[in-house]
Amino acid sequence: MATEPSPEWPDLAIADFVLPGSRSARDASRAIKPGRHGLPPEMVASIQRGRLIDAFILVTAEDGFPQVTISRVTDAAGVTKKAFYVHFASLDDCFLAAYEYGSAMLLALMSQAYNAAPTWSDGIRAGLRILLKVLASETPFAKASVVEINAAGPRVREARSRYLQGFRTFFAQSDGTGRPTIPVAVVDAVVGGIYSAIYIRVEAGRTDELLDLLPSLTYFALLPILGREEAEQHLSAV
Repeated sequence: MATEPSPEWPDLAIADFVLPGSRSARDASRAIKPGRHGLPPEMVASIQRGRLIDAFILVTAEDGFPQVTISRVTDAAGVTKKAFYVHFASLDDCFLAAYEYGSAMLLALMSQAYNAAPTWSDGIRAGLRILLKVLASETPFAKASVVEINAAGPRVREARSRYLQGFRTFFAQSDGTGRPTIPVAVVDAVVGGIYSAIYIRVEAGRTDELLDLLPSLTYFALLPILGREEAEQHLSAV
């Protein structure tokens, strides 16, 4: 880990990371002119796929996944049903693509913040800060990936399980104190508790409050590993 990070370890070019649902699928910069547009087929396919993914997240966040239809998604994306089936076999297939892309991007941001921190405990706090800040600013993706995913099929829910298991990495690295390895069951319990706290806020439409959870969630994550005295040092203002 870095020895001289910036005080907030950091925002790390969050603006460079575009999560699914953060842009309008019908943005003029993503339009494809009818007829001879001069774009290579692979670029057209990439633009259409991106528009469909963004539209899917926006529609899912607005309507709830059980009410989403392919027609609703293609209308929001400004593409045909035929184009949808070129890229995805089903709505679950589209959900899976959106979730895997967005969650991998979010985990990468968290890892950057974690690795930039001076200590293991500071790294946990920095990673949580990024997670909460990004979800608070990306409400459609937060709603779809945290709440509406419960209504998705097994492949999508299995992807969520794999994503949450990825958080074990943050607890597997040594903090240099010689403490014993943290049992996986303890790590999974901590991750599950953090997820539940986030879920409650997102489901209630209170994503703007997510960053307020940072001190408490940092304390919760560190308590079973470092003990109360050390964990309490992180019960500070955001």
